Amino acid sequence: MSSAFEIIISLEVQAELLTKSKMFCSCPNSFGQKPNTNICPVCLGLPGSLPVLNEKALDLALTAALALNCEVSSFSRFDRKHYFCPDLPKAYQISQYEFPIAKNGYLDIIKEGEKIRRIRIDRLHLEEDAGKLQHDGSASYVDFNRCGVPLMEIVSAPDLRSPEEARLFLESLKRILLYTGVSDCKMEEGSLRCDANISLRPAGSREFGAKVKIKNMNSFKAVQKGLEYEAARQEKLLSARNVVYQETRIWDGERGITLEMRGKGEEKDYRYFPDPDLPPLDISPGRVERVRSALKLRAGEVY
Repeated sequence: MSSAFEIIISLEVQAELLTKSKMFCSCPNSFGQKPNTNICPVCLGLPGSLPVLNEKALDLALTAALALNCEVSSFSRFDRKHYFCPDLPKAYQISQYEFPIAKNGYLDIIKEGEKIRRIRIDRLHLEEDAGKLQHDGSASYVDFNRCGVPLMEIVSAPDLRSPEEARLFLESLKRILLYTGVSDCKMEEGSLRCDANISLRPAGSREFGAKVKIKNMNSFKAVQKGLEYEAARQEKLLSARNVVYQETRIWDGERGITLEMRGKGEEKDYRYFPDPDLPPLDISPGRVERVRSALKLRAGEVY
């Protein structure tokens, strides 16, 4: 990377929570079962079914929030995130938009035992997972077992300045989530996933460039490689005085390149609104302190 440009990176990390049952029903939260066996009317969004929050999932999210030095919200709310996909039978996902569980945290990234940068955490929120699509030639199959699995999404601020720092951030985050028992962080099973946002700007500038989101990176090495390729691609465009467009791209690990997935004009409008079937969350100071007292260690001590 030339010194003429500065790399700006933020990460969106999804971690499946280590609960025995799903987020809003009593179906088992287990990986590798026969397709479409861990399902119920709540998972499938059938008429008349009502979700009930898994309190263990909330406690695990609070554990992660405290370990990441976040401010826990006293008021939180679930929202419906609308989009159509064959693996989303309700045509909406229960997530959180305006009022997440926690915000304004930080994580120190470490290299060779030395702190090199403090990365701010913008927000941490709960949501349910979607199902899984499997493609076989001209046919596609849907497994709904993963529908309703509890997810926690952690969104970093745009504080990362290199693909290596992004990898180090993920390694530090994984250590924390494993040690505190929040998630098993098995990327090969999809229990830890990451999308990365990257842009370039002229060195010394305070303005952000056009943001490109990269998806389909299934290892820490893939995250670093995908960001390295995308940084080089954007630098080549900008050096030739061409335009970098805001878009979503997908990482092709076999070819070592990113490919266009959808452009800015194709971005989804999720039409969030409060979920009428779930009451707002009033998170009491007593509950936060109970979780804090059970927390094995703070984030900065896991090295």
